[in-house]
Amino acid sequence: MTMRNFCIPALAALLATTACDRDQAYDQGSFSNNVYLAYQECMEGEIRMLTSKHNIQTAFEPCGSNNFVSFAWAPDGVNLYFQMPLSAHIMNGETKEVAALPTEVPVAPVAWLSPELLVLPLGPAVGGTDPRLVLFDRVQANMNTVTLSGIQDPADLHSDGTRNTVLYTGLKDGKRQVFRASFDTSQSERVFEWLGEDVENFTYSASLQLIGVKSGEQVKVYQTDGSMLYLFDDASTIHFHPGGRYFALESLGEPISPFDQRTWNEVSEQAREREERRMDEWLEKQPEWVEREVQPPVMDIFDVALDKRFRLGFVYGDRFQWYPSQDFYASFVLWGMEGKELNRNIALTQLHERIRMAAKGELTLGVAERPFTPIEPSAPQVTVPTAQPALEGAP
Repeated sequence: MTMRNFCIPALAALLATTACDRDQAYDQGSFSNNVYLAYQECMEGEIRMLTSKHNIQTAFEPCGSNNFVSFAWAPDGVNLYFQMPLSAHIMNGETKEVAALPTEVPVAPVAWLSPELLVLPLGPAVGGTDPRLVLFDRVQANMNTVTLSGIQDPADLHSDGTRNTVLYTGLKDGKRQVFRASFDTSQSERVFEWLGEDVENFTYSASLQLIGVKSGEQVKVYQTDGSMLYLFDDASTIHFHPGGRYFALESLGEPISPFDQRTWNEVSEQAREREERRMDEWLEKQPEWVEREVQPPVMDIFDVALDKRFRLGFVYGDRFQWYPSQDFYASFVLWGMEGKELNRNIALTQLHERIRMAAKGELTLGVAERPFTPIEPSAPQVTVPTAQPALEGAP
């Protein structure tokens, strides 16, 4: 069953039962941007035209209140975890059943360990002070809890290829470090100590044995022995394709005005320049608190075989994921398209043709090559034992 056949109808059906109200939909972001989002006109026809033009599928109705905090596909691509501001759910894409999690809302994105098991980062229990990691078996409906003594703010959860351990970052003595929690021993231990004591965010691929770490405005890619392979400027996080040839990078794009946005072909160049001059004159008369520009989230694809980085300039989005059971499908939270901010949605698109053409030097509409400077791989920092094999079917 293809992604188009099961994902879009299933998620569209889900909209009617889980959409949050419009007040909940704007509980994040700056005050002025929230006001703008709450009162901007949503043009359904325009969104459908743009998504069709760029071969993008949206999971929910174009003008619904689709405020996702996070989402995560199970390794088999059938079950979808999704979180709203005040609730979290699992949907079966084949039966379209939706089940609410029997816990409080997680404090960070979850991690699937298998098609049945996912780890939920939760805050302290009532009367407690330590956060928790809960291994939830959605089939058996049971839970196993690890209390994180002395570790705060768990985040960046990733499967390490087993059914009983998970990698995560947490604050210890005020510094973010990487840990492994065991649901057999109910203990956590620090790992990858050579990364240092201030990991801003952390990405891990069990099958590729690769680590991605944000440091300032750069993302560094290491092998698990500590040898650094890549250094990416202007990036905030990285996502490894399971085949190993492609990495997806997230960052912030060039600023755009939050007012009177127009898509690429909506007006002529002369009319666009005229409107921009008028907007500049109008902004000069506004009080200082008026937000004059926003930086949309953007996504790049890096081709390891060619050492080339390509910007997906036709779309704005973040929280990128490689869809696990349909190769080269990308899933992300849609922010906008063609220079224009749109109503949020979960987007799905097939990247294979775009990256295949880019590898041949033939860039499709909205795709542009970006600067990249290779580095010499550094020497290993530790001796790594033979890695445990990833779970069968894991991405």
